[in-house]
Amino acid sequence: MEHRVRKCAQPINLIHEPRAEYAVIAFHGYSGYPGELALIAKLLFESGYDVFVPRYPGHGTDGEDFAATDRSMWVEHALRSYELINGKYKSISAVGHSMGGLIALKVASLCDIPSMVLYAPALLLQKKIPVNLFSFLSHFSKRKAVEWERDPRFPFFDQRDDDDDEFLGKEYWSFIYFRQIAELEKLRKEVLQLVDSIDSRILVFTGGEDTTVDRKVGELLTEGTKGKDNRWIHLPKATHLICYDKDDVSRELAMTESINFLTP
Repeated sequence: MEHRVRKCAQPINLIHEPRAEYAVIAFHGYSGYPGELALIAKLLFESGYDVFVPRYPGHGTDGEDFAATDRSMWVEHALRSYELINGKYKSISAVGHSMGGLIALKVASLCDIPSMVLYAPALLLQKKIPVNLFSFLSHFSKRKAVEWERDPRFPFFDQRDDDDDEFLGKEYWSFIYFRQIAELEKLRKEVLQLVDSIDSRILVFTGGEDTTVDRKVGELLTEGTKGKDNRWIHLPKATHLICYDKDDVSRELAMTESINFLTP
């Protein structure tokens, strides 16, 4: 069966002519899509970077496609995306949102990533994910319905069809996918074991209105890694979706500080 990739979920490749000296690869979150990082991608491109935002397998298509994927597929695709551009630039920095922060850290543990910006990286969560229970339930059902309603206060910065958000909401965010959320937790634990080996320079953003990620992740990453000149910026009015936050001031500050941090 062919799974249509929604317009907002198409990979983003912003490349200068001639090619820029520096590149940034950006990783979106769990059940998310590349368009969630369209704003920072655009701003980085305007600042002189070539920018790449890959789409993980099973994301931005439909629930059936998503349910057939796991963490190894997501990470392997991220690594392949890095390898496709490796050697073409003086350096490649990374951006990651939520699970994309985990993947950015995983890539940095295996590849040369001198600097990275992480928005609400899902390394410390406010609520424990019951991996054993979800893994058990996945043998009987792929998913459980939950309530989801679009919040029009969050702006879009990507190219999209009018029904993209509604469609993805019905396919992804209206369900808990037992196996996939367990895979997310396994990835989180794996990356947690790598933190003290990461030598990238890191800027971490957390949000005071974030109900998913524990703000202590800022301290963990700025003090628990080998990177020098790490920074942590806590945005009291920001949500988990800092990259396209409904709070204009928080979002704009995060974008400005991100550009400043990554600029050589």
